[in-house]
Amino acid sequence: MATSGNFFSQIQQKLGIKTSNKAIYKEAFTHSSINLKDLEGKKINFERLEFLGDALLTTLVAEYLYQYYPQAKEGALTKLRAKIVSRVKLNQIGKEMGLIELAQISKHNTNFGEDIHGNLLESLIGAMFVDRGYEKTKSYVIRKIIIPYVDMERLDSLVLSYKAFLIEWGQKQKKVIQIITEEDEGVHPKIKYNARIFLDQELLAKSKAFSKKKAEENAARIAARILKINPKPLHS
Repeated sequence: MATSGNFFSQIQQKLGIKTSNKAIYKEAFTHSSINLKDLEGKKINFERLEFLGDALLTTLVAEYLYQYYPQAKEGALTKLRAKIVSRVKLNQIGKEMGLIELAQISKHNTNFGEDIHGNLLESLIGAMFVDRGYEKTKSYVIRKIIIPYVDMERLDSLVLSYKAFLIEWGQKQKKVIQIITEEDEGVHPKIKYNARIFLDQELLAKSKAFSKKKAEENAARIAARILKINPKPLHS
């Protein structure tokens, strides 16, 4: 938990933000586990700012892509935006920015998962909008988030879900893709599920993992590599 003075100096030094409305940034980094309330009993945490930042980030990324790819069609822009604002990508960016180091979270709450990083990123954007307005928030998102953390030249090749990508490929190629996932009864504590992928009833790839989703994604990634299939450029 950051002290007040140190907190704002870190906001400026670590994130490059000069704060005006200090209270809104404290709110942006306060987790609900703190159970903080104002004098009227209203809960103070980042959830409302996260909601605001989520909507704002979607708009800012859409505007940026509209300018960056002037010839791209609506469908392609939608897919590119989804890759940037995906939960996985936002979690990665928030983690690399070290936002968790500024957060106030109860010491008794350690099971908040990876989404905390993306949630803090969204709440930060929401706080900036409240404090600085649309244009300055837009400038910050482009300079400090999109440019450093999003490789626009490789965005086309980023696959959000190899399972979905493989199924879509099978439909286009008129191939039968079957994914069978079963619980693994082995003794390894980190292996709970076994996923197998069949192409036209022949085993193509398999993988084991702790979660069903992870096992299927790993198997689909292996299958895509075996088939040597990659996403086609969306904006050309």
